[in-house]
Amino acid sequence: MYKNNSKSTFSIAFTLVELLVVISIIGLLAGLAVPAINGGLKSAKAGACLSNLHQIGVATMAYAADNSFKLPDADGEGGTWPVKLATFISTGTQSKKSIFVCPGCTKPVQEGSATTVAVTYGVHNGLMPKGGTASNISSVARPEEVILAGDVCQDPGNKGWSPYCIEQPAVFTSQSGGRGGAAAMETSISAATDADTGNNQWLRYRHSGKVNVVMVDGHAEAIAKGSVKNKHVIFGQ
Repeated sequence: MYKNNSKSTFSIAFTLVELLVVISIIGLLAGLAVPAINGGLKSAKAGACLSNLHQIGVATMAYAADNSFKLPDADGEGGTWPVKLATFISTGTQSKKSIFVCPGCTKPVQEGSATTVAVTYGVHNGLMPKGGTASNISSVARPEEVILAGDVCQDPGNKGWSPYCIEQPAVFTSQSGGRGGAAAMETSISAATDADTGNNQWLRYRHSGKVNVVMVDGHAEAIAKGSVKNKHVIFGQ
C-alpha cells in the first residue's frame, strides 16, 4: 500500500528552519548582550576606581591631621606616598588589587615588594613633589576643585606601575602657568600624552574618555578629556 510521507517530510523541514531561526536569534541576542555586559563592567571598574581615590583622599586627610596638616612627600624618608598612606587604610597593601591600583588598568600590574606598594595613581607634583617638601593642606586656596591625585599613564617597563607624581603638563610642577587671572583659570590643560607607553607623567583618561581624580577636600570625580583646567591644578589662588 502506498504511504504518503509528504506531511512527515514537511514537518522535519519546518523543524530545521525553526532551529536555524532560534540559533540566529540567540546569536543576535548574544551580539547585543556582549557590548552591554562590557559596558557594565567598564562602569563598575570606573566606580571602583572612584572609590579607591576617595579612600586615598580620606587617608591623606588622616595623614595630614597627624602631621600638622602637612601632606606626605611623594618619596623620601618614610618611603613613597602609597607606603606612607597605606598605614591609614585597612586593606592589604601588597596586593596589586589594592586601592592604589585602578581596576580599569589596561596593562598588567606586578605586586609590590615587602617595602613597596604597587600604584597606578599619581599625586599632584606641585603639592607633593618628588625629592621635595610637600605643601601644607591649609595653603590650598580651593581644595574642592584642586586635584590631589588621579589616574596616571602606566609604564609597561616598570612593572606596569605609574610614575608617583603627575608632572605633565608643566603646570603640575611649576605652578606658574595660568596665573593671568580668572580667565586663565578656565583654560584647559594639555592632554597630549594619554597612553601606557612609557614613563609618562600625564593624566590617563582610561574610563571612556574620562580621568578619575580625588580633590584636596577628599571627594572623587570623573572629568572628561579636555575639561581638566588650570583651576584644577593651580592651588595658590
